[in-house]
Amino acid sequence: MRYQQDLQVALRERLRRLMVADYSTAGRDVRLVVDWITKQPALRAALAEAERVEPDLDAGAFASYLKTLHGVFAWPSQTDDGRAALVWGLMQRIADDDRAGITGDRIVLDYTHRLGRNSNTNDDWREFTEHILQPLFDYLTDQVGAESSVLYVLERYVRRVEWFDRQDLHDRAIVSPQKAEEVYDTDLRRFLFSEGINMPFSQAKSASGLSDVLSEMDTDDPLVCEVKIFDAESRGKRHLGSGVNQAVQYATDYGKHTAYLVIINISGRPLSLPSEGDSKSWPPHIEVAGVRVHLIAVRALPTVSASKQGKPAPVIITHEDLVNPDVVDEEPA
Repeated sequence: MRYQQDLQVALRERLRRLMVADYSTAGRDVRLVVDWITKQPALRAALAEAERVEPDLDAGAFASYLKTLHGVFAWPSQTDDGRAALVWGLMQRIADDDRAGITGDRIVLDYTHRLGRNSNTNDDWREFTEHILQPLFDYLTDQVGAESSVLYVLERYVRRVEWFDRQDLHDRAIVSPQKAEEVYDTDLRRFLFSEGINMPFSQAKSASGLSDVLSEMDTDDPLVCEVKIFDAESRGKRHLGSGVNQAVQYATDYGKHTAYLVIINISGRPLSLPSEGDSKSWPPHIEVAGVRVHLIAVRALPTVSASKQGKPAPVIITHEDLVNPDVVDEEPA
């Protein structure tokens, strides 16, 4: 979760820089922030989802509205998502103006002179940043925090299974191996419900089929989470790849850009999972078709004490293993 925390801090810092920027460099400073946001997959995903909430909003018309404002300013959007999408579109236009060589003072005059109530142009810019641009940063900070909260809950689930419930869950799962995933799916569903994430008590249906865990279905912000067992034999890399594919399809069906794959590892071997982010951050994640899939591995096989285990070879799983339907599983070690 360090990634999410660092991202929230970085958002606040970039907002601060905009607020204290001199009006003569305002266009360049906005362009730098736009370029930075564009490089952050989590922020791009949040903005893509925001744009879906009020698809009829016109960012170009909003920019023109600011330039020709008469009377009291009013947001044309009805939701926080829509407001964020409008501000993002506005900032992209300001960045384009800067790239086209339009000076900062001209940009500030275009967008603030009908809003500002100050004799000082820098004060007008700060007021514009606070009232017009800041809602985007507040929205993104909240969205990053929500993802962080989900990851915190899933991290607690990993620890609960590994520390307390490993033996019990495994004993129940091996009674009927064909239904083993249902044991862990139900357990995760119950845990998430107890942590305040509302869960359906049957699999939720989307255009792509039945999702293992799809929560908050009475809201516009569902949590997409697949559960897959990994045993390095009949349920190997190909099985995990099917989980990634299902999670991506469910996320697409519900207009989400974030999904979670909980990997119940009963192979007795550690997993080396790919990650497109900081290799030291937890959990690893991959990007597939515009969806960020977090990979949550749970060591679920009951074992003897660490001093008696030896050193099992790790299973190396690559990005290709998770997205290629023709991947061939390695022979069991």
